[in-house]
Amino acid sequence: MQIAASSSAAIQRQPAPVQAPPPVDLTQLAVAQTNAKMTAAAGAALGQATAELTGTVVNISV
Repeated sequence: MQIAASSSAAIQRQPAPVQAPPPVDLTQLAVAQTNAKMTAAAGAALGQATAELTGTVVNISV
């Protein structure tokens, strides 16, 4: 059995198109990082205040 060259070309797989990753919103990333830092700082301050009220010394300067 013979296959014509034109029909064998149709059988070959075409490469999938390469999709670029979506753009990164740097403002949104900066806000998320700021919120994380603020949450950590608030937690440390709350821990320090609680420790001072209970008489325990906690070093949060790290």
